[in-house]
Amino acid sequence: MDIYSTEEQQEEAIKKFLSKYANALIGGFVAGLVGIYGYNWYQDKTIADQEAMSQKFAKIEQDNTLVKAEAESFIKENGDSGFAVLAAFKLAKSFVEEKQFEKAAEQLKWVVANSKDQAVVDLATLRLARVQVALGQSEQAYKALTASKTEAFTAQFAELKGDIDFQAGRIEQAREQYQLAADNDGLTGNPGLKMKLDNLATDNGTVAL
Repeated sequence: MDIYSTEEQQEEAIKKFLSKYANALIGGFVAGLVGIYGYNWYQDKTIADQEAMSQKFAKIEQDNTLVKAEAESFIKENGDSGFAVLAAFKLAKSFVEEKQFEKAAEQLKWVVANSKDQAVVDLATLRLARVQVALGQSEQAYKALTASKTEAFTAQFAELKGDIDFQAGRIEQAREQYQLAADNDGLTGNPGLKMKLDNLATDNGTVAL
């Protein structure tokens, strides 16, 4: 099971957003509360803090290899930052590659509980559900996928629920979930979903469109 096959671009988008807009968002809020002098001081300090945070974040990897101890320490020390969320994602991915699914689940649960960005929460929820399926906790994963917080993840949530339904023998429910995914642009760049729909449609004596 390739847990991370469809969300790498979303993770990269989160990283780019943090590096590009974090200062502007924070600075814009503060600008309404302080004068020009205070704002300039705060902006300079924020930029310096972000640069320091970025340097610390860079240290969790050496020669393109994640240093788990560094990553775990970074998350504990910087839990209220977006960089900590990225570190948790990286740590979870590393644990998945080593098939340490329980530890991967712990990191993803932390992101779900601590991120204030709904799209990030959806991404972590989707990955957590896939990890739970790998752990044999399919029904627990199914409950976590009840509804996405953002429309962008509706199709992916529905497709994974369809997979769980199909594995459990709930064929009609699987067909409904796959169709829901298709109705929410899930077929774009995803021939696998079309194949799933066609297979179930053939079993029902119809042809998927």
